[in-house]
Parts: sequence; C-alpha cells; structure tokens
Amino acid sequence: MRHWHIWLGIITLALTLSLGASTAQAATKSKGLILDNARQYYSVTTIKKFIREVHAGGGTFLQLHLTDDSRYGVESAKLGQTVKAAQKKGDVYYNRKTKLAFLSKKQLRALVVYGHQRQVEVIPEIDTPGHTTALIKLLKTSSSANRKLAQQIAHGNELNLHASQTRGFVKSLLSEYVGLLYRGQHLAIGGDEYSGTTKATQPTAVSYTNYLNRYLNGKGLKTSMWNDGLMRADLPKIDHNILVTYWSYDGETNNANLIQEHRQVRATLPQLNAAGFQTINANLWYLYVITRPKTFTKANVAYWQQDLRRNWTVQVWDKTSRQDLATSPKNVGSAISIWGDGKKTYSQAQVYQKTRPFLTTYFQLK
Repeated sequence: MRHWHIWLGIITLALTLSLGASTAQAATKSKGLILDNARQYYSVTTIKKFIREVHAGGGTFLQLHLTDDSRYGVESAKLGQTVKAAQKKGDVYYNRKTKLAFLSKKQLRALVVYGHQRQVEVIPEIDTPGHTTALIKLLKTSSSANRKLAQQIAHGNELNLHASQTRGFVKSLLSEYVGLLYRGQHLAIGGDEYSGTTKATQPTAVSYTNYLNRYLNGKGLKTSMWNDGLMRADLPKIDHNILVTYWSYDGETNNANLIQEHRQVRATLPQLNAAGFQTINANLWYLYVITRPKTFTKANVAYWQQDLRRNWTVQVWDKTSRQDLATSPKNVGSAISIWGDGKKTYSQAQVYQKTRPFLTTYFQLK
C-alpha cells in the first residue's frame, strides 16, 4: 500500500490519535505507529518491543496493518485460517496451504491487553475493499461455500461493493475481532487504494462505510479508515465519527492524469476537519519508512532526521507543501509507519533495530 513512489524509499505512517479525546484536549497531539504486519510478519515478541517503543516515546497507539494483497495475517474462522488447522513452529502459526505465518486471535488479544496496560491502544486493521488478494485466495481455497462466495463478491484483487453479499461478508469478518478489543477502542477498516476512487460521488462506498461504522459503534467500538475513498462531495453523507488516517491527497501514482483526477474529487485534510472529521496526519513523504536497504544508509537516515526536524509539523499534510496547513484542533495527531518492502530483505530483529532512529526522532518532536 502506498509505497513505491516515495522519496528515498522512506515511508512513515505513524498514526496519531486522540483516541476519543475531546476537541478541547486535542491541543496536545497524539502520536503513534502503524506497523505493516502483512508484507512482513512480526511475532508477538517483536510487536511487544514496538509497543514499548511507542510507550517510551509518549505515543498512544499502534495500528497493526494485518491484511493486504500479500497476506491475511490473522486467524479467521470465516476464511478457514485457524489455529486448529495450522502448523505451529515455536509460537508461530503457519497456514498449511499458503505457508504464511499469521497471528492467532489469542495472540492478538494478548497484544491488545499488553498495549492497554501501557496506555497504548493496539488497533487491528482489516483492509477492504482494496488490497484483498490474500483474503480472496483464502476464500477460494477454504470451502465450497467460500469458493461460491468468492465468485459473487471478488472483482479482480478487490471486493465488489456492488455485490449484495459483500457488506455482510465483511461484517462477519470484523465480528471475529470485536470481542478482542476494549470498549471504546478503534478497529480500522481500510478503505485505501481501490479502483472506484476517481468518481466525484460514490454512494455505494458511502453506504458500505456507514454500514461497517454503525456495526462497530453498536459493539461499543470506534472506526478508523484511510482517506482515499472520501470524496469531497460525499462528506455530508458519511458518518462524521469516523477517524480518518490521511496519508496522501493523490494516491502516489505516476499517472499525471490520475493525480489530477484525484485532486479534483478527493477531500483535503483541512476539508475533512471543516466537515467535522477528526484526522491523523500520516504524511507519506515524511512519515513512511520502507524496509529496504537504501532507506537505512547512514546518509539517508541523517537526511530524513534533518528534514523531519526542520520541515515537518503536524500541520503539513500534503507531501512537502506548506500551503493550506491543517490548523484545526480536529487534526488530532500523527503517525509514523513501517512498511515492508515485499521482499523480506530484513529479519524482524533487523527491522526493529534499523527503524529505531526513525522512531526515536519522530517521538522526540514536540
């Protein structure tokens, strides 16, 4: 997601939230970390290390990007990826068909509790309707009923929002995780980089988003999502209690026409705030760290640290532009992200060590 077009390969998505704080309290911006647990698997032990890093830096949340095209990284009975059917090596579960590691629900709950004890909210992200190649693969290989369902709701590597069964299916997925969270916490529903995001108004996406949000609200939880699918014209129709993680205005495509189309119809971060939405500034230029070699050269690390300290504030949301700054108190925080390179270039231990200078620098910013 959002990865290969970025300055020096450095991508940080650090989610900053007030996690339910009032607008009056938002003067002190929240900080957090978004960890890609789909392109690269991280064990419970490693994730706990990152939770401690967030806590030590005064951060308030860690979002686990658990699902993407490359991996559905958490247990799901609906998808036939269960502990019972898995191969276990040490404390790691592997899907016997895909050979990929995943977190069990029990492990995810343990991480939620571990974070809660340290005032760090662990936010699971189940990404739909885009980035669902791995999810669809599990559907097609788990049961005859799921294979039939895949024919009905899959459209390429995405879920078809126009299929009547899609929203009920995604609700059933989310239902597997709502009981793992504390009341009032967030569950992230994705919403990034799917194919329908050049239309000025998208009533089907609005209906889908509100349906999932109201389901989670009914379970005592809050919703967060990426900004991609929030069209300017649709803002009055979308539930305003959704927390929006803003990573890019135009989607970081190399297609100049598509960039222009996105900027004509998508909401800016200040427009979201003006419409009543709280936002987390996850500016990809400054706040994305991609785990590939050139990110971690001594010169690039030094450049990134200097650039962040000198040129970024929580008000700078559109790459390096300092126009139309996000000055609203509804812009409640920021987040740094660690994204896998898709090649598993580094081990978990190496990623943890190599990203510490980025995390330390980010959390030290006032």
